[in-house]
Amino acid sequence: MLTTFAAAVAVLVLLYVMMGVKIVRQGYRYTIEHFGRFVRVAEPGFNYVTPFFYRVGRRINMMEQVLEIPGQEIITKDNAMVAVDGVVFFQVLDAAKAAYEVYDLYTAITALSTTNLRTVMGSMDLDETLSRRDEINTKLLAVVDQATESWGVKITRVELRDIRPPQDIVNAMTRQMKAEREKRAVILEAEGLRQSAILKAEGEKQSAILSAEGNREAAFREAEARERAAQAEAAAT
Repeated sequence: MLTTFAAAVAVLVLLYVMMGVKIVRQGYRYTIEHFGRFVRVAEPGFNYVTPFFYRVGRRINMMEQVLEIPGQEIITKDNAMVAVDGVVFFQVLDAAKAAYEVYDLYTAITALSTTNLRTVMGSMDLDETLSRRDEINTKLLAVVDQATESWGVKITRVELRDIRPPQDIVNAMTRQMKAEREKRAVILEAEGLRQSAILKAEGEKQSAILSAEGNREAAFREAEARERAAQAEAAAT
């Protein structure tokens, strides 16, 4: 009877100890709470948490993560409508702040990125939004990173994935590019004709010069031959 009771107690103690063993994977941090109050952060590896009195609160991913900025339509400074989407890369640096300073970290970062993207692109003209993508990324990164600092988060990169202007503007840009290409083709063709005419004129000029020099040389030789003939006739006489 006593042996059975001791075995039962040993089993209960073993179960109690096993309940408190927590293995934290690499790249994660667990927040430990004591009756609902945060007390510490469990590091990767073996951790013991006293059952019933302490518990794991949040499991925080400390690796670099990526969030999509949902596609949205933005009105630019010159009242053009563009469709934009992108991605945000971030990393949690402080697990406690990420767990308790903001209710839903992922939703908060997405909403913050979306609203600030509207602000940044809304202050630019359509041509600027299409040609200054790197500048938009840099501005958005600075604003979002500063806003999320109190959440223990570091925004590492912000990338606009696609900027789509309205179809009528796309058609107008296509016609403009086509007109520019045709203009360049006409200019190149005219330049080619001009160079051809210049080369032809230069060739005719050189031909005339060579012909004149040849005629002069022939006349000179003919006069010289007559002079020699006359001298020979005079000598014979």
